[in-house]
Amino acid sequence: MRKKLKDNRGFTLVELLVVIAIIGILAAIITPNAFKAIEKGKVAAAEADYKAIKAAALNYYTDTGTWPPITGNGGSIETRMFVTGENGEDWTKPDGWNGPYLERWPSKNPWGGTYTFKKDASTWDSDDKEERYLELTQVPESAFPILQRDLGNDSVKRESTTKTTVRIIISNDD
Repeated sequence: MRKKLKDNRGFTLVELLVVIAIIGILAAIITPNAFKAIEKGKVAAAEADYKAIKAAALNYYTDTGTWPPITGNGGSIETRMFVTGENGEDWTKPDGWNGPYLERWPSKNPWGGTYTFKKDASTWDSDDKEERYLELTQVPESAFPILQRDLGNDSVKRESTTKTTVRIIISNDD
């Protein structure tokens, strides 16, 4: 008489649960690190954009002896000044203009907000010095201390009206 052999080639329920538990533990460890890396990359991109815009503004100032004119809604600069040197039909390039100073103006910051080059009287200090700064909108709270650490506590400030708007100083009149 022949005995039938059982087919034992499958996995038991316990083995499957152990594998699923190991995968879950690994995912729990890796996921936060992945999100931190993504946020770190966004901060690095914003810092690189800031440095490029700052260099463009300083080069404009070095070439012309003046800062780029602030025009438009709310004191924001026409970004074409950096890229093409055109700021409407009546604008002519100032003496010494040697642009374009940027290949392109960033359309959005890494968090989906905007970059705006502005100037105004300082609201952070008691004196009336004028500051030129880059305004970033929609910046998450978690990115603010990293920007401060990397670019300096004195250079990076939050708007008093909102936690999501950040100002990074390009220059001020000292």
